[in-house]
Amino acid sequence: MKLAFTVALAAAVLGATAAAATAASPVKYRTTMNAICKAYGPKLVAQQDAMGHASVARKTHKFEVALRTYLVLSLRQNHQLEAVRVPRSLQPTIKPVVKLMKKVDAHLFKALVSSRKGDVKSARSQLKTVARIGGALPGQLDAAGLISCGSLQQ
Repeated sequence: MKLAFTVALAAAVLGATAAAATAASPVKYRTTMNAICKAYGPKLVAQQDAMGHASVARKTHKFEVALRTYLVLSLRQNHQLEAVRVPRSLQPTIKPVVKLMKKVDAHLFKALVSSRKGDVKSARSQLKTVARIGGALPGQLDAAGLISCGSLQQ
């Protein structure tokens, strides 16, 4: 029994080490990050379209649902992006971007909570803050080679 546990533990450690080693490659990192953004891109665009249609049709409930879904998807995507291990060679470029993403996440979360409570004024204020502090984020992502997360996802 102990032998099976030891073998399983050793396999898990070796698997984690191998995964960490492959994630340490700048090419692998960019590929992983762009894949995450490509997966969320169409979903985010669909919610933007839904918000646009609801706004034109003056359907506030549909707009609120689409906005909340958009915020949830944005937060999920950002958390997945932030969880990817940054290779040492990319840390000077990526660490400031991740730091800014985390700062934006806090405001996205506050906007989501405010929206769920029906506090439109507070949600709008948080989204204005996101636009102000996160405005440079697409350019920074593009500069880091994360095109699918930057200009292609605006």
